[in-house]
Amino acid sequence: MAATFLMSALAARLLQPAHSCSLRPRPFHLAAVRNEAIVISGRKLAQEIKQEVRQEVEEWVASGNKRPHLSVILVGENPASHSYVLNKTRAAADVEHIDERRICNAVSPDKDVDGFHVINVGRMCLDQYSMLPATPWGVWEIIKRTGIPTLGKNVVVAGRSKNVGMPIAMLLHTDGAHERPGGDATVTISHRYTPKEQLKKHTILADIVISAAGVRQKAGYITPVPGGVGPMTVAMLMKNTIIAAKKVLRLEEREVLKSKELGVATN
Repeated sequence: MAATFLMSALAARLLQPAHSCSLRPRPFHLAAVRNEAIVISGRKLAQEIKQEVRQEVEEWVASGNKRPHLSVILVGENPASHSYVLNKTRAAADVEHIDERRICNAVSPDKDVDGFHVINVGRMCLDQYSMLPATPWGVWEIIKRTGIPTLGKNVVVAGRSKNVGMPIAMLLHTDGAHERPGGDATVTISHRYTPKEQLKKHTILADIVISAAGVRQKAGYITPVPGGVGPMTVAMLMKNTIIAAKKVLRLEEREVLKSKELGVATN
């Protein structure tokens, strides 16, 4: 699931809460106040990030480590989820259908590359390093790599879903000086019960609006559809995969070292 960045006079009811452990990409547009919209190529940024990941993986393997692998567990039969999973197939080892209630917190938080485990969500909310959900992280990377300022800016996030709206709001409003730097923006979250007249007031005052509808002419920055946040979501998932692989190996190495130390102490 994704959304659209844009400056709009009025955003409708958007980004309903997700009931799956897989993100389902939709188009994202990014907006600030300008006379003409600048098109941001999410596909181009994604290629840059994937090249960074590719180089990091090759260096990792060249150092004698195992090549990272990604396993995908698909919950439900939503066609958009299946489409998203197809974009992961180059890195996925296997795909299963399983009850979402049994899986989200059953995945090790160190291997949770979607960032859905309660520990990762908690760490994100506390501005600590964690696995970030791929779509919100992709949006955040678009903002940073495009050079769009967020410090002190007013931001409206249309939608409060736990997989997209809430993480985006957290990344944008948290302290830029903390362990996991945020955007230092003032964020307003709207949802389906926000009165339209109130939403209109908030969006008029906002410097950045994250939503799924709007007028291109009113946007300062937009991403194309397709080729916007969708490719960025997959790229950030690959980024999480190499991060997880390194973290798990370090934990295993510490366990081995601990066992050796205990063996020496026993002898």
